[in-house]
Amino acid sequence: MYDLHKKLKKIEKKGEPIRIALCGIGHMGRCLFSQVRSIPGMEVVAVADRNVLKLVKKLPDAGKSFVEIGCGQNISSHELGYTADIASAASLPWADVVVDATGSCSAGAEIAACAIENNKDVVSLNVEADTAIGPMLKKLASRAGVVYTLAAGDEPGALKELYDFAVLIGMEIVACGKGKNNPLDRDANPSTLAVYSKQKGADARMMTSFVDGTKTMIEMACLSNATGLAADCRGMHGPKAGLGELTGVFELEKNGGILSRTGVIDFVIGDVAPGVFLIYSTADDLLKEELRYLLLGEGPNYLLYRPYHLASMEVPVSIAMAYFYRQATIVAENNLVSDILTVAKTDLDAGQVIDGIGGYKVYGLLDSYDQVKKEKLLPIGLSEGCVLGRSKKRGEPISYEDLQDIPQNKLYRMRMSQEAQFD
Repeated sequence: MYDLHKKLKKIEKKGEPIRIALCGIGHMGRCLFSQVRSIPGMEVVAVADRNVLKLVKKLPDAGKSFVEIGCGQNISSHELGYTADIASAASLPWADVVVDATGSCSAGAEIAACAIENNKDVVSLNVEADTAIGPMLKKLASRAGVVYTLAAGDEPGALKELYDFAVLIGMEIVACGKGKNNPLDRDANPSTLAVYSKQKGADARMMTSFVDGTKTMIEMACLSNATGLAADCRGMHGPKAGLGELTGVFELEKNGGILSRTGVIDFVIGDVAPGVFLIYSTADDLLKEELRYLLLGEGPNYLLYRPYHLASMEVPVSIAMAYFYRQATIVAENNLVSDILTVAKTDLDAGQVIDGIGGYKVYGLLDSYDQVKKEKLLPIGLSEGCVLGRSKKRGEPISYEDLQDIPQNKLYRMRMSQEAQFD
């Protein structure tokens, strides 16, 4: 892939590896840490997490001694720095690339902003933060001459590969989407999923965001913002369908499908997971004949399918692409195309504090950015810590006008700045 492995071996031989500061050492962060150990030309030089003293003990053996990072301190090649201060890790003078594996919107804003201010490339697994402030982060990075990108390995990155290939060869995009890994249950919360989360070895809040559908909304909004594809309806259709049914299901209504238009994002409940898919078509009769000859179906729609995504294990590809080629894997092109509105998961009373993504009180639904803005709805990425000023019924969207208070943190300030500059 672009001779990346050869380039990495070359800098390994020279003793000049890509030095990575890893923020967030939960499950995804630890997997990435382990993966990097087997890749020449890459080295994690520091880790950061608010629970770093607890989690650093769970890291795979790196053959290095742990050293707590102090002010103005440098460390040797035989040491691994650790800190509970993500801002310190994101600004380390001896790191080349900062990787955000936190999954926290507020932390994501702090990490990316600090890294960019200190001329570090940013590779983010934090789609939650990106769907809130991705355009602003890209703009700041461009101004600073560094790369800001989401990572390969998650569904948006895998889908962007299919999308780029299909549009490059001149195909019309009908639909682009992912298989949902878990059953959809809007009422799911960390308590109802406690046993299931433990069985999966996952954080209960993260698992909740998977099962209640919020994570799927965030991932597909990320793809939308990078490509211009949009949802056909609020929340997308999310049909139950097998792999062999996709080309018929994602067809226009007049032709027996579920779509009112083409060029959409969606998701499927069925055997597509853990893969991603793209439905394409062509009006060219000669190309249709060629596709038939190649055993890709009778048309008018055809399927591209990637049966896997390797999550954190593919992140090194994005690190290398950013470092060697200054190229982003997937990033918002301009302003947001899609956004995720906040919906009450249960009846909520005035004065209650919203617990955000993966909690007990709200879930997210995808819609167009213009519609969310028009209705003054609260983006799910900004919801954590907001105080309700009026009661809301289960299933009701929450607007800015429903709030008594909203945290005035960096995330919020960057979002407001983004809206002022891009709208």
